[in-house]
Amino acid sequence: MIRAAARVLLTRAVRGRREHGSEWGEAILAEFDETPGQWSALRWAAGGVRIAVRERMRLRPERPRWVRVSRRAAAVLVAMLVAGMAVQQFALTVAYIPTESMAPTLRVSDRVLVDRAAYRLDGLDYGDLIVFDLHDPDVVAPVRMVRRLVALPGDAVDCRDGHVRRNGVPVDEPYLADTRTDCQSVTVPDGTVYVLGDERSIARDSRHYGPVPVDSITGRVLIRVPG
Repeated sequence: MIRAAARVLLTRAVRGRREHGSEWGEAILAEFDETPGQWSALRWAAGGVRIAVRERMRLRPERPRWVRVSRRAAAVLVAMLVAGMAVQQFALTVAYIPTESMAPTLRVSDRVLVDRAAYRLDGLDYGDLIVFDLHDPDVVAPVRMVRRLVALPGDAVDCRDGHVRRNGVPVDEPYLADTRTDCQSVTVPDGTVYVLGDERSIARDSRHYGPVPVDSITGRVLIRVPG
């Protein structure tokens, strides 16, 4: 989406309302298609737009101030749109909760704001709600899930008297409703985390498909979005 928006902006700057732009402009467009990745495309498009604007300013007579201001406002608006799409794609996004597996913390159709970047810098911790892709062999496409992080690599997990224990110590879980947890003992392997749903009676989680690979994690839930 970001790459496509950048190309539309560059094409508009080079060609305006014409079918083709100048020779140098068409060369810039051709080079754009060779750029690797979205950020390289954005940088190339930004440079091409600057050149196109300078060339048009040089060739055209001075325009009234209100026209210049309007064009600057339009350029700022487009830049904000592209930046917003970048944030949506790489930093923050909104996700919907499709099941009751995280009740009572999250209910069906709740919307949550998901951090897709900062968690990679400050790391994950016990109790975090994480978003990850579960690769189920019975399903063609990976299933995106939200579950609570209960144990990190190297932790020993087991259940006793309906309560989860981590390294032999009962885990304080004030977010649970009146429910019990049954599980098999496991030591979390390197490169994985152990996750559970808050509604233990119906949730499918690490008790069923094992610890989750860290590289399948795509974000961390920040807050529930009102509405």
